[in-house]
Amino acid sequence: LIIGSGGHGRVVADVAEKLNKFEEISFLDNNFLNKDISRVVNNKKVLGEISINNIEKFTKNFSHAFCGIGDNKLRIKWLNIINKMGFKIPTILDPSAHISKYATLEKGSFINTNVVIQCNSIIKFGSILNTSCTIDHDSIIGEGTHISPGANIAGNVNIGKYCWIGIGSKIIQNIRIGDNVTVGGGSLVLKDIPNNLKVFGSPINVIKDN
Repeated sequence: LIIGSGGHGRVVADVAEKLNKFEEISFLDNNFLNKDISRVVNNKKVLGEISINNIEKFTKNFSHAFCGIGDNKLRIKWLNIINKMGFKIPTILDPSAHISKYATLEKGSFINTNVVIQCNSIIKFGSILNTSCTIDHDSIIGEGTHISPGANIAGNVNIGKYCWIGIGSKIIQNIRIGDNVTVGGGSLVLKDIPNNLKVFGSPINVIKDN
């Protein structure tokens, strides 16, 4: 059962289908309430809207649930809810990804096509590692953080919670990034970034508080 059938939710469903581990893959989405929008998305049913009461109805029909919402904080909110309801929350891992056996992937994380994760890295609860990004050795990707397509994270980098690392960004080794940080697409990060900032540039400059 996937919470959210928007862009990210559809990608999650596509990868889950490749795994051939699930008898059924279906969505909940608030567009269910709009009669003008199809209740079938990529050949998968939208069974109802997103609400606690509605999700509870499916605890007997689905063993596993996952959150396919792109917004970092909303994703963690719903992951915590479905976890408390007793659903099994998997890690969804594309078969093309290259993951060291010494890396740690926490549940609720999503690893997309052609991602590389090197040894002793830790990918925390509810993170998104998007298409063709790379995470080098001994790095930590914090809870609910999104690493966008093509971003390169060097060794021993620590990224906090609820961050968004933009498409094609590069972060050199030994960098520390706080919580709730946005790094704009194509940026080069050569120094630590404290909490709650939005930065952009090559090398980065602070744009504003996040």
